[in-house]
Amino acid sequence: MTKSQPGRIRCMRMIVAGLTALAVAGAHGAELLNSDFETLKSQLVGTWSFTENGQSYEATFETISHGHALQERNSGFVAVYHPNGVHSLLMTLYTRDGNQPRLRAKGFGENSASITFVFQDITNWKKGTEHINGLEVFFKDRDHLSEKWETLNLDGTKTHFEFELTWKM
Repeated sequence: MTKSQPGRIRCMRMIVAGLTALAVAGAHGAELLNSDFETLKSQLVGTWSFTENGQSYEATFETISHGHALQERNSGFVAVYHPNGVHSLLMTLYTRDGNQPRLRAKGFGENSASITFVFQDITNWKKGTEHINGLEVFFKDRDHLSEKWETLNLDGTKTHFEFELTWKM
């Protein structure tokens, strides 16, 4: 074996791994892969600004737990996004109301321009109160995104509210 053969073998293994990942992605459609979590981190990590009720706020996204989770902090909550196996991404929202809805990503939308999270379960919820029920994140461009949140009301109806975030750094 020559010195260049180990490098070629390593390269071939990387190509095979890449093709396998593509095959799995094709077989599972819009399901998430851990590489999608890496993409999500690359799109979000940093400081963003948004306005709520005429007041400006900041939202920060940072990797935590040695890169295995992504934390979002803003004026009203903390959210932690993390992979759950190969094809699942979860988000736990720590709200100002003291409950913790857990949302599961359905997958990226067309051209990875959005990602939708649906309600999975909730902890510390008081019966008879509303709670967050879903989230859609739209990546408008590298410097702009919007978060469209869904609340499940007491009467079973759903309310939506949206934040427009702008990249600061």
